[in-house]
Amino acid sequence: MARTRAFDETVAVRAALGVFWSRGYEATSLADLEAATGLNRSSLYQAFDSKRALFARAVALYLREVIAPRLTVFATGTPGLEQVTTYFEALATTMGTAPPALTRRGCLLVNTATELAPHDAEAHQAVEDYRALLHGHLTRALEGAAKAGVMPRKTVARRVELLVGSVIGVLVTARVDPAAAAKLARAAASEAAGWAG
Repeated sequence: MARTRAFDETVAVRAALGVFWSRGYEATSLADLEAATGLNRSSLYQAFDSKRALFARAVALYLREVIAPRLTVFATGTPGLEQVTTYFEALATTMGTAPPALTRRGCLLVNTATELAPHDAEAHQAVEDYRALLHGHLTRALEGAAKAGVMPRKTVARRVELLVGSVIGVLVTARVDPAAAAKLARAAASEAAGWAG
């Protein structure tokens, strides 16, 4: 009869997420994961099969617990520029108020894009899925603005690409200078607000 696990997998994945997010996948050792989760190597392998599988679980948890809450603004109200400006203002607030040590970790998915995505198909897909998710929300918001006659429909695609690039820029800048990242996010919010009329 198999023994019941004496630990909560989600708690272990959350602990591993913190290490991957701070150090990156390649720089995270099994010893780091053992220290963070409180599990020995054997338990980690029995529960998650491999370091790579644990990382995949950490990415999925990051999407649920960090990314999804940031995107809820796009699920409320009528699609339009207000959703875009609210999103960027909230991003600016996060960059400006979170502890610098936390903000300087950047975004796990953006970090993964530069570290793993060029040579890891699964990581590449996770990054592309995140970009597509962001692109979809911003497209719906700007199409809503165009439908309301606030901005020309022909500018939607170009402006969505600009906004997606701005998000990535904010998240990369945060690793070096959180205050500058907050300023960039506010500039994007102001730019989007200026598209009205």
